[in-house]
Amino acid sequence: MEMYTNKFTYDYGENGTVTDAQVGLYGNDKDGQYVSCNLVIKPDDLGKKDDGMAKTFDDVTIKDISTIAKNKMMSYLQGDSKDNSSTAN
Repeated sequence: MEMYTNKFTYDYGENGTVTDAQVGLYGNDKDGQYVSCNLVIKPDDLGKKDDGMAKTFDDVTIKDISTIAKNKMMSYLQGDSKDNSSTAN
């Protein structure tokens, strides 16, 4: 099943920095099965830079965040308890 991003919103804190991103995903297959979800991507989901420092929303693209959301959704659907949501480098 191919998944598509149909919503993307940044949330901002009092100091004007991005606190999280909300990502809406949907998909359907040839048999008519359908899935839709909304996920909140937090800074902890973004992974680390090459120097070991945590990434911020300034370090990643919308495409990166959408990929993280897709991986997070698949992890939930597969029942994985480990956190493997971050694949963006």
